Amino acid sequence: MGTGTGLQFSRGDGFGQAKPGGFRPRCHLDISSSAQHELIQVDPKYGIGNKISTAGDVYSYGIIILEMLTAKRPTDVLFKNGFSLQKFVGNAFPTKIREILDPNVIIQNFGDEGVDINLDQGNHAMEGMLSCITKLAQLGLSCSTETPKDRPTMPDVYAEVSAIKREYSAQRIKE
Repeated sequence: MGTGTGLQFSRGDGFGQAKPGGFRPRCHLDISSSAQHELIQVDPKYGIGNKISTAGDVYSYGIIILEMLTAKRPTDVLFKNGFSLQKFVGNAFPTKIREILDPNVIIQNFGDEGVDINLDQGNHAMEGMLSCITKLAQLGLSCSTETPKDRPTMPDVYAEVSAIKREYSAQRIKE
């Protein structure tokens, strides 16, 4: 694990295991044994005196989900003047979620296996995938709500991710 005065997560650390080390609004994620570091989003409530908790880990997990689905980072130039990654996804949720998805999410899940990647509504495989993606986006949004007490608990997050995985797996078997 890295050193410093902020919250730090090494690649091997898990969510739900935040460790105090002082306060810094952003932290570093060790991505290799070299000196490379990548900033990750940390719960903004840490900056106003809130104690370190798993609710902060839930927030970060929600941000990661939104990043994976959109290929956008909270620090993207698009997000300024109060417009955030959460608002970007929230504005599109649920009816326009397809418009903000990283195209690689679809290609990686359908294109390599010869499955029709037609985005028409009549494509049952695509509808099933979009259902799972919509549920993931909803989870990302609920995890990254501003108020920690309004976020799901980590066991609830785990249960929801497991349910989405089961639904996705069932969709893949039907193909």
